[in-house]
Amino acid sequence: MLEKDRLIKTSRFVVRTGFIVNRLFLAAVALGLLLSWIFSSQLATLLIQQNAGTNARSEMTGFRLMMVLGIVMSVVIDRLFVALTQIIETARAGDPFIPANALRLQTIGWALLALQLLNIPAALIERFFPSMGMGAPDSAFSAAGWMAVLMVFVLSRVFAAGSAMRDELEGTV
Repeated sequence: MLEKDRLIKTSRFVVRTGFIVNRLFLAAVALGLLLSWIFSSQLATLLIQQNAGTNARSEMTGFRLMMVLGIVMSVVIDRLFVALTQIIETARAGDPFIPANALRLQTIGWALLALQLLNIPAALIERFFPSMGMGAPDSAFSAAGWMAVLMVFVLSRVFAAGSAMRDELEGTV
């Protein structure tokens, strides 16, 4: 039981830390997007100074699109962390096999699916704004990511069936 407690405590710490870091990232990117509009002429001048042949307008559009994508991803990750935190708390309380956790796992599955699908706009940004170079988002296909999506949806069904069987069993006793 001590090992489970350590696992839950560690998981809780990691998820809470990730939640805070994600919220800070969201705030920073949203601020960056806002500032890119407020200081657009200064930013364009800076881009042109760094690379005389650059199309500053195109580059700024690419960066802004990347920031919007970062905001969307951060919101999706936030929903994932909220659901995961709630699951961890039920495990901490000693009763994780409840119908609500099946729905939470489904929420996590949808969040993971959204993150996989966000590779499409990332690939478009990478394709249409090549001047961003290494700054372009990574849009590589992830077989492991797609397997995680499938696995979480299956686990959601397993949790739903298991909690229904438990409720049925408790009703017969």
